[in-house]
Amino acid sequence: MKEMKRYTTIVAVLVISIAVAAVNAAAFAYRWMQVSVEVEGPGEARGAACVGFYSSSAQSGIPLPYAGTNYQATTYGTNKISVTPGLEICTWSSYRLYESITVNVPLTVGSWYIKDLYGFGYNGTSGSTKVYVWIKVEDAADESGIDYAKLILYNATTGGYVGEIDLETTGLKTTTPIPLNPGDALQLDLRIRASTTTTASFEVGFYVSHSAEEPR
Repeated sequence: MKEMKRYTTIVAVLVISIAVAAVNAAAFAYRWMQVSVEVEGPGEARGAACVGFYSSSAQSGIPLPYAGTNYQATTYGTNKISVTPGLEICTWSSYRLYESITVNVPLTVGSWYIKDLYGFGYNGTSGSTKVYVWIKVEDAADESGIDYAKLILYNATTGGYVGEIDLETTGLKTTTPIPLNPGDALQLDLRIRASTTTTASFEVGFYVSHSAEEPR
């Protein structure tokens, strides 16, 4: 009888061990994606790839609407606005469009309006089609002392009002996209009021596509 009990105990231990191993087991179905990216230079850019920032004053004769004439305007004393262009993303002849601009605007307490700070244009070539621009505030000018901050958009060819972007809150700011035909451009203005001394910053994203679909 003692030997029979010992055998029964061993079997019970084995069953428990197998059950634990089964709970910890896992099976995976494997899928994969391989990606190859081919990058051409800015001289090959066409369509939405050839939309970016520019200044007619910085590039005399650029074949886009006259815009960006105050990128070095004096604000007070000897202080001036400074604009540093980023990566060249579209080049042709001796002209170029930039992916981004970094702007420094020295101001004093009070209300300011900076007219025609820079241009945002579309260099079209043969066969180019309309593009659509969505604008999103990525980083807001929400610092204490800033009473309001707006980006004002005008059609650089006609001077017609296009829209106004609130810079004090983040998020997508255009309810419908802004269409640009080949050769069109936007004039960018700033309106800012500061009630106390402060240092404020903001970042605005321009999303460009041949589709009018909203970016996520």
